[in-house]
Amino acid sequence: MKKKIVIVLGVVAVLAIIGALIFSAYRSSETYRKEKASIQWDCSVTCAEKSANDEDVITYSDVRVTSKTGTLTIQNRNDFDIVVHLLCEGEQEMVSDAIPSGGSYSFLKITDKEYTVGVHADVNEKTAIQVFIYDGKDTVPYTK
Repeated sequence: MKKKIVIVLGVVAVLAIIGALIFSAYRSSETYRKEKASIQWDCSVTCAEKSANDEDVITYSDVRVTSKTGTLTIQNRNDFDIVVHLLCEGEQEMVSDAIPSGGSYSFLKITDKEYTVGVHADVNEKTAIQVFIYDGKDTVPYTK
């Protein structure tokens, strides 16, 4: 009888350890981070003025963004390419690659400071530029 109890307790302990390992692996997964990083900001702007040949115009959003996950993902919801600038006092400006229509770009190794978002697009003055930012890495393309 004692031998059966020891075997049952041993099996329960092994299953508990396996369960803890699986839970730990899930908490460190990208899926879990996406679920926890559901914060999004609408950083859409209206183009301040058309860029000239020798100067790009950057239109700044009034929205301030921060990251709890260390990654901010930009989603381009336009029919044209954009470039996003993240500015933080005391830090070097970060600039994305050109983000194609419907595409996304992730800034990695983001600190927990507040960032101001600037957007550049080669469009006419007063053109609406739709940009969403997610806290976390979410590179699923936007579809209308």
